[in-house]
Amino acid sequence: MALFGGPSKEEKQAQELEKFMQRYHLDDLDPRDLETVRSIASDLAGNGMLKLGISLSGKPEDTAKITYLSALVQQNWLIINQLARISKQLENK
Repeated sequence: MALFGGPSKEEKQAQELEKFMQRYHLDDLDPRDLETVRSIASDLAGNGMLKLGISLSGKPEDTAKITYLSALVQQNWLIINQLARISKQLENK
């Protein structure tokens, strides 16, 4: 617990990671892949303010780029989940 009763930095990071994993349904991943997910989530969280600033800049081409890149990131998480499910099914055979 941090000074003055608020959550510590580590607790905030753990909460953000949990939200991230729930958002992209990553709770069923292999534990060996968890550290990579933590690293990616941390990098993406750092880009949040940059993304907001660029989207407010008013340039439509920048906003379109951000939208497409965000969609690609979400598609990648979907693919990761599907590959994890396939891998588990193959291990069970």
